[in-house]
Amino acid sequence: MDFADFENLVATQRAVRKFDDRPVDDSDIEKVLKAATRAPNARNLQPWRFVVIRERETKGALGAIFDGLGQQMYPSGGPDRQAWADVPVLIAVCAEDAFGGGVGGATALAASVYPAVQNLLLAAHALGLGTVLTTRWKQREAEVRPILGLPENVIPFAIIPMGWPAEKLGRNRRKPVREVTFRERFDNPW
Repeated sequence: MDFADFENLVATQRAVRKFDDRPVDDSDIEKVLKAATRAPNARNLQPWRFVVIRERETKGALGAIFDGLGQQMYPSGGPDRQAWADVPVLIAVCAEDAFGGGVGGATALAASVYPAVQNLLLAAHALGLGTVLTTRWKQREAEVRPILGLPENVIPFAIIPMGWPAEKLGRNRRKPVREVTFRERFDNPW
């Protein structure tokens, strides 16, 4: 892959919240997860764990938590999206607590998980699948844990709805680098 291909991949990856009814094959999910597991991680402990959710009842239970929080956060309505029960697959990205408690351990764990999440999102996009990273439900993590059957030492970080996009989306819109980058100090423009 040359840089232009990579640049196009990241420039066209979008948050997809509506999917058509085509199923997502296990082989495609496995490709996406394989890419996720190639991510850099602290001390190469590879703490990530993935829960692939297809059952309508489970997706609906997770969606009810997500929707309840959305109604609190966005009383006038948040982004238009498909009900999670109707999304082809959800992938919960979790991690075994490999670094112990405290800020340092939590930071190392997050620094190990989120590169895997990014690889997952980009791999899905490269296959033509749509995804969106969600963390809103973290406010009610205690309710999410038993739905996913998580042991105490496993921490959920993201739930990613995934499927074939219901509509074609264009390039993402981002601020120019010069507006978000500084040289040496925050008060010194790029």
